Amino acid sequence: MANLVAPSRAEVLRPGYVFSLFAVMALVLGTFAFYGLRQSRLAMLDAMEKSALVLAEAVARAEENALRAEENAEALLIDRLFTAARLVRELEQRAEVDAALFKRIAIENHIEQLDMLDAQGQLLASSGELDEGERLLWAAEMSVLEEEGELLFEQEGSAYTAAVARAQGGGILVRAAADNLLALRRSSGAGRLVQEMGGGEGVVYMLWQDSLGVLAASRGVEGIGQIEGDEFLEAVLRGNESAARMVEYEGETIFEKVIPFRPQDAASGLLRVGLSLEGLRAQERRARLQFVVLVGLLLVLGLVGAGALTVRQNNALLAAAYARIQTYSSRVLAQMADAVVAVDIGPAGGRVQIFNEAAVQLFGVGEGEALGRSLREIWDEPLVERVVEGGIELQSEACLWRAADGGTRYLSVSASLVRTAADSIETAVFVIQDLSVKRALEADLQRRDRLASMGALASGVAHEVRNPLNAISVIVQRLRREFEPRADAQDYARLTAVVGDEVRRVDRIIRQFLELARPPQLQKRRVELAEVLERAAQISEPKALAKGLVLQRDFSAGGSVLVDPDQIQQALLNLLGNAIEATARGAVCLAACDGADDVVEISVEDTGVGIEQEALERIFDLYYTTKAEGAGLGLSLVHRIVSEHGGHLRVHSERGRGTRFSLLLPRGIQNGG
Repeated sequence: MANLVAPSRAEVLRPGYVFSLFAVMALVLGTFAFYGLRQSRLAMLDAMEKSALVLAEAVARAEENALRAEENAEALLIDRLFTAARLVRELEQRAEVDAALFKRIAIENHIEQLDMLDAQGQLLASSGELDEGERLLWAAEMSVLEEEGELLFEQEGSAYTAAVARAQGGGILVRAAADNLLALRRSSGAGRLVQEMGGGEGVVYMLWQDSLGVLAASRGVEGIGQIEGDEFLEAVLRGNESAARMVEYEGETIFEKVIPFRPQDAASGLLRVGLSLEGLRAQERRARLQFVVLVGLLLVLGLVGAGALTVRQNNALLAAAYARIQTYSSRVLAQMADAVVAVDIGPAGGRVQIFNEAAVQLFGVGEGEALGRSLREIWDEPLVERVVEGGIELQSEACLWRAADGGTRYLSVSASLVRTAADSIETAVFVIQDLSVKRALEADLQRRDRLASMGALASGVAHEVRNPLNAISVIVQRLRREFEPRADAQDYARLTAVVGDEVRRVDRIIRQFLELARPPQLQKRRVELAEVLERAAQISEPKALAKGLVLQRDFSAGGSVLVDPDQIQQALLNLLGNAIEATARGAVCLAACDGADDVVEISVEDTGVGIEQEALERIFDLYYTTKAEGAGLGLSLVHRIVSEHGGHLRVHSERGRGTRFSLLLPRGIQNGG
């Protein structure tokens, strides 16, 4: 602690010096008080602006949520209509249908009208009364419906009609009104939220206004001027940034924040938030009172040293607070999962100032190497130009990034601009989120759901098709064995052979359907990985040799695995078969290596034509194929087998250079244990 030394009697200050000292201290104190009052006012106004922006953001989110909810409700309504139409079609195949059945189905499913027409447009059954003019309109659509199979009609008055073609010709029409969608729209959205939030504490009014007038406003709002003729409002409407001003409302000066508001399917407008200045005035009154008290204390006590000591203490506190903030900021940046990059905006614009650990992992560049370099040299992305050169802020902009390892990363980029007191842009801060893992997990989950639902459908279809297929096969065999035509014997034999071959091909597809529809009960056991891989290679090698290809092996990951060897072999045979078919010359490689966390990676790589980037996200979808005679089941089966083992399937392909499929499987047991 510093020692305060009392002045000696010989060090008595003269009256002029004391007066001058008091005058200087009063002037300094007055200057600081005025500056503090001004800064406090600016901080209060800034807080009011942020509060208004928060309210506007809430309104915008409410509008987006309302639109999203309306779309979901519309999709559910349409799905219910098509489900009812398909149900009627199934019932018609099993038994006769009549008006009573139609009425019951309409009541149980909350359907407005259910009609069935034949191919000529004649009404066969209905749940109500069908106007003759409307029947003629539907009759004109029967030929289109029979060609398309299913159609959806959106009619006036927010009504929907789902049409499904009948097996005997004609169609089944199911109609329902979307009154609940209108009710949902009225009970939510920006207008409702504007009315509710406008009466909050400190909020004088809140309204949504476009060039034609007020669309929604808080209760009791009157005397609000139009946009037309107000230069301030017209400038905000033309631009893309919010602005604030002081206005007179009902004889009182208030703070008004005006924000451009352009919700989906609505005209451009403004969101105006009027905030009371009573809190600001109260704060200013308190600040003036504090100033008077401080001056009084200064004149009464005359402790010059107290002011100096206070300044020193404040400086020390500020320095400590600044050091803490710097420490906290460094720790937060280091621990963030998202990449954070800050670049300066100046004559040499785009030089990196901050490059956290997540950015190092994403771009493969060390922090020391990145600092001071141009961001364009590290990340050659058009978004950087838009921010650094154009001065545009970004909010969750999506982009693709080809990483150093050759993989494609899906990124979400946000960028904020830091401005100086003179409102010039000083720094741009990029926050980059890697969504690759999240997108891969979501795609895998969606693919599993589609496989499960489509597999159930395939089971029913395969069962119904197999019986007539067996009958066709028996008839073809009898025709070839027992009947001999007197003329065109060769054509007869060729045609019956073609029918037999096609029957066998359809039977193979049906067996795949059934395998897909009935997920196997895995018979896991401990096996040597190299033996499973070698057996698959031996089966596929003759096909590769027949095309002049080399089947390479690299089984560096040995040891035991706990799997169903038959299912794994089936998956490998599918992948090897596809690789051989896609490769005209070169080699196909079957390899295995150890991965992290007791995982083994099995890869099948070829030097074929590769896969288009647009098709990579769909190759595991059921029935999707690029082959002329393919059924689109092979890769779906592979995906299902790997998923049943708790593994993951990855694919990397470059057009003209080949494709690599990787199966990541847990060993299930310790290597060699």
